[in-house]
Amino acid sequence: MSSLSLRPQFASALERLVNALRPRIRPTLRVKALVALAALALYEIAIGLYAGHERARLLHIVQQLDYTHREHDLLIRVSGGLTHSIVGLQQALNSSDPQAQIDPIRLDLAAVSGSLPEFQESHPELLGFLQRIERLSVELGGDAPSTELLAALRDTEQEFSAQVAALEAGVQQQDSHLSQHYIDLNHRLTVFVLVTNLLGLACFGGAVTLFFSKLASDIGRLEARAMAVVGQDGAEARELSRHDEVGGLMQAINRMQAELCRREQLQEISRQQRFHQEKMAAIGSVATTLAHEIGNPINSISGIAQHTIDSIRSGQCPEPSTLLDNAELTVRQTERIGSIVRQLADLSATRQPDPELLNLNELIQATCSFVRYDKRFRNAQLVSDLDRDLPAVRAVTDHLTQVMMNLLINAADALEGPTQGKPTIRVSTRQAPGEITLSVQDNGHGMTEAVLAQAFRQSFSTKPAGKGRGIGLYLCKTLIEDIGGRIELISAVGSGTTVHVRIPCTSATAA
Repeated sequence: MSSLSLRPQFASALERLVNALRPRIRPTLRVKALVALAALALYEIAIGLYAGHERARLLHIVQQLDYTHREHDLLIRVSGGLTHSIVGLQQALNSSDPQAQIDPIRLDLAAVSGSLPEFQESHPELLGFLQRIERLSVELGGDAPSTELLAALRDTEQEFSAQVAALEAGVQQQDSHLSQHYIDLNHRLTVFVLVTNLLGLACFGGAVTLFFSKLASDIGRLEARAMAVVGQDGAEARELSRHDEVGGLMQAINRMQAELCRREQLQEISRQQRFHQEKMAAIGSVATTLAHEIGNPINSISGIAQHTIDSIRSGQCPEPSTLLDNAELTVRQTERIGSIVRQLADLSATRQPDPELLNLNELIQATCSFVRYDKRFRNAQLVSDLDRDLPAVRAVTDHLTQVMMNLLINAADALEGPTQGKPTIRVSTRQAPGEITLSVQDNGHGMTEAVLAQAFRQSFSTKPAGKGRGIGLYLCKTLIEDIGGRIELISAVGSGTTVHVRIPCTSATAA
């Protein structure tokens, strides 16, 4: 296999390896901060090293300038002494009595000779002049120096002075060059430090601004994601654009949303199952009454049919009017049976789990017709006062049915025992701006303030064991709030209880 064919496979394998390792690479915010600090420290160290190197060069120039200044001072001293000595020698040569000028000349030579050893160390190339001057100075110390000696000493000092002047010019030139070099190097170092610091500040500031802008953007997305999860809008999980703590928090929110969705589905399934079980239990509790209600018309139909059969067998055919009355009675009893069966079928049927437009009055009438067969309503008067002009509401049919059944059963339970007047449950509906009010009122024993304060708390019940689990009003409140409504309780001991259920009604639902 050729190397060209191996390259795509190698690149693909490398990409798979990088993708496999990428989730494990999680540069946390702390690591990012440490990396940024390390980069800034390295940048400052590099600037410091360069600045230190340039400062060392500046120090070397300063040392050179100090040396040239000392050298210049030495040359000035030597040059001044030589000039004074040459002037003295020339005056002595021009004088008619040279011997009278010898002592000042000797003093000038002594002053020059004091600087010659130091001068000899720094300028060994002028050793010949120094030796000649020293020799002539020794000869000048004799009793009567000749004019030739004075002239030779003057000429030697003049040559030496010319050399010193040349050296002094060179030192001055070197001093000027070093000073200019110091100024240029110091200016370049200052500009470099200023520019690099400004550039570093701009880069670091830009990086920090970009980092915090990205962090603020991701936190904003995280906040929007959290609000979406709280609002249960079913938004899809956000893709992870970073792998630090913020990315971990985003991943946790995604997992939380998935878990919440799963639990919500399980809760809805459990709610539907519980409602169906309670509905079946309610149906079972009225089964005996229903059997009695259905048994009466069946017995009537059976009696009419048996009477007709007996009359025909005995040869005594009933009169046509009698047959007509029996047929009409049979039809009425059959319609009664059909009505009871339809009510039972409508209530026990599985409903659409999604919200839909429904007629609230029809739902209330169907529920009230069904619960009449419960033995708890046998001695209670169930009164309906429904507004016939109500608009439709958008809700889940089973949810409102469950709320209505719970409120009616609670009202029936409150009528057990003595009441003020005949036990009565009044169900009414009224339309208000933006909402519909469903009220269930009883004249039972009522609630104390302590019981009223905890009435909507889950698992709170004043009913004896086996008769209530404390989830009726809590579930009613939850189901009503799910559609944007609210539920209120008004009660007093001995005065009964009134429940107001306020369901939102918009123009859309009214249409």
